Parts: sequence; structure tokens; C-alpha cells
Amino acid sequence: MAHTVKEKKHLSQVANLGCIICRKNGRPLVPAEIHHIREMTGMSKRASHFEVIPLCPYHHRLSQEAFHYNSKEFTQKWGTQRELLQETLELLECCGGICENCYE
Repeated sequence: MAHTVKEKKHLSQVANLGCIICRKNGRPLVPAEIHHIREMTGMSKRASHFEVIPLCPYHHRLSQEAFHYNSKEFTQKWGTQRELLQETLELLECCGGICENCYE
């Protein structure tokens, strides 16, 4: 599915936040890729391009701590995809994740 201008802008802003998990570990701005949340979307249906969180490759798909390796353990440790989405949206709403308050 083609991205609209609005979707492309949002996806770019989310990726520019850096990995939301690395940020929680005190390492802001670790390069991130987009993870489409899949809670309440069905097995094969992807969420909209506005329901995305920024995850580095390590936390997204490449390690034993990655969401796609073991989503249950990931969720127990870091929170639900919806909770991480809410944190992501709050960062975007505040300042795009660049102010001093967003690094705490």
C-alpha cells in the first residue's frame, strides 16, 4: 500500500525519535526502524501507518530480546505495544523527543 504524504511524515518523525526501548535504557537516539503494532489487528493484518513505534534492529528483530523473537517476554519487560505507542505519541506531541524532559 502506498504511503500518503501525511503517513510518510509521521513514519519519518517516529523513526527520528530513535528506539523507544534504548531510550528507556538511557540511550536516546539509537537509530530505529518502524514496527507496526499488531494488537487487536488480527494475525495477518498490519496496523495503520499511524500506529507504529520506533525500535532499533536489536529490539525489533535481531536478538533474543527482540519483539519478533519473543513478543510475550518483550511485552512483560517493556509494556504492551499500545503502551509503547502512547509513549511514542507523547514524545512526538511534546517536542519530537528532543527536549531535556524527554531524556529522563
